[in-house]
Amino acid sequence: MRTERAKIRSLDEADRWVNEQRDAGMRIGFTCGAFDLLHAGHVQYLAAAREKCDRLLVAVNSDESIQRYKSPLRPINPWDQRALVVASLERVDCVVNLDEDRPCGLIERWLPDFYIKGGDYKDGSLRSSEIVARYGGETVFIPAEFESSTSRVIEYIQALEKHGLPARFNSTEPSGLVLLDRDGTLVRDAIFDPKSIELLDGVLDGLKKLHSAGARLCLVTNQQGIGFGYFGYRDFVDGNRALLRVLGKAGILVAKIYFCPHSLADRCECRKPGTALLRRAMSDQGVGPERTFLIGDTETDMQGAELAGCHGLYVGEEQSGRPTFTFTDAVQTVLQSLSQPAQALG
Repeated sequence: MRTERAKIRSLDEADRWVNEQRDAGMRIGFTCGAFDLLHAGHVQYLAAAREKCDRLLVAVNSDESIQRYKSPLRPINPWDQRALVVASLERVDCVVNLDEDRPCGLIERWLPDFYIKGGDYKDGSLRSSEIVARYGGETVFIPAEFESSTSRVIEYIQALEKHGLPARFNSTEPSGLVLLDRDGTLVRDAIFDPKSIELLDGVLDGLKKLHSAGARLCLVTNQQGIGFGYFGYRDFVDGNRALLRVLGKAGILVAKIYFCPHSLADRCECRKPGTALLRRAMSDQGVGPERTFLIGDTETDMQGAELAGCHGLYVGEEQSGRPTFTFTDAVQTVLQSLSQPAQALG
């Protein structure tokens, strides 16, 4: 592991490394990419790149740059892990961070003998090639031997997730749909530390009872901290993973997590009291509003439930004019309602 980590250098350290290689007469190849989920196409391309030069320098895109030019939900793996995986390849000699969306600055900084790209890139399609040509370098394109990409891997995983195994198939229709606010309802509000998961009183036992009664459980949560930049999508997903692990150990399954990353100023339709997420959840889960319950701790949760036509159960701080439940009482109310015929629910 020491050897692999030693290959990962800061830009200043890479300056010295490049000069040392040049002094030794080595021809330097430079390439860059996200390398989010390393696959056969990456390995083949980097191996072929190393054949073109004496030393191969790889710039791995930062998390922030990937979020800008690919998707706010990417990368799958953070930079330090991606960099270590790339550095572990024998054909790679040096790994640095690429924080810009394009590598022009690094190319001008080191003037590599070869600028190497792979996959679907073609001559004339890279503006960076003009910089390389100006100082006398050469742009090299490595044809792909495998029809593989990180996006295809993710798409395939997503497709697999939608295919239920026959042994796990459950034809039982849900007795009802329970939409659960997250922060302040299930867990202690953790705006500034979304990975910190602390279940509130009565939550675990209550969710067990709902699950046992055949109710389908979904999270529906406003997460404007993402929009404000207090934390990122990865933090939010990691926090949910921690929550799902706790619930999973207790045999509680969450069917889906619906969330709005926008702030109030964005005026979107998904942020509660907007109904877009609530209606989407009911549509996805095939349950009508008459058998759908929203348990939340804010007035906006209750307003959203009313506008969507489903039943709202308020578990926040007591306020005049609105019935207030403990989580345990809210669950009991849902269970009593689900035990009645659909037409009896009001």
